Amino acid sequence: MNEKNILDLDSKCIRSNQLLPRCIPSETLLGRTKQIFILHDGHSYQLRITKLGKLILTK
Repeated sequence: MNEKNILDLDSKCIRSNQLLPRCIPSETLLGRTKQIFILHDGHSYQLRITKLGKLILTK
């Protein structure tokens, strides 16, 4: 991810005078893999990249 993309991402995540959620690039979560598993409240969720480059979260 280059500096311009990071700046664009930052500008999309900024909302004035509000508590901001964290913005994490999908590359940071997934790295070189196409899927990860996320544990939440005792359940496992799969986050994966589809063939068309979309993200899917399934239980």
